[in-house]
Amino acid sequence: MTFMSPLLPVPLPLAPLAWLTGLRRVPDNSVVTVHRFGRFVRALGPGWRWTLPGLDQLGQPVCLIGHHLEIPGESGTQAELYYQILDPAQAGEALDRVDALVTDQARDALASLPAANDDAPTLAETLKAELNRRLGRMGLRVIRCALHPA
Repeated sequence: MTFMSPLLPVPLPLAPLAWLTGLRRVPDNSVVTVHRFGRFVRALGPGWRWTLPGLDQLGQPVCLIGHHLEIPGESGTQAELYYQILDPAQAGEALDRVDALVTDQARDALASLPAANDDAPTLAETLKAELNRRLGRMGLRVIRCALHPA
């Protein structure tokens, strides 16, 4: 029986060797940020990747699809958003705080929406279009948006 390392899908005796050589495995549908001397360098896509041992520090894996946020609005309206990361390289170091970034942009967009006397689906489409305009240049896309009374 061989034991597997929780970090790498290689047998436990070989895991330190892979770690020392700089080989890292990024899970499928995920991306990991690489920082060198505390600064963002690049984003690693899925698969086996090589990093500089001792110099490169990896962030937490971030899933590219399936992000779900519920954002309370100031006007008594709650937004429910689903979004995905289309271009991790374009998102850059924002990947480490992508949920907070989308939440901040959604709160700003919610505050700029007209009064809630309009049709809710129309407001949701307006919010989705505004968020895609704001987040599109960062490689993110809002897939679905719904507004609910709080």
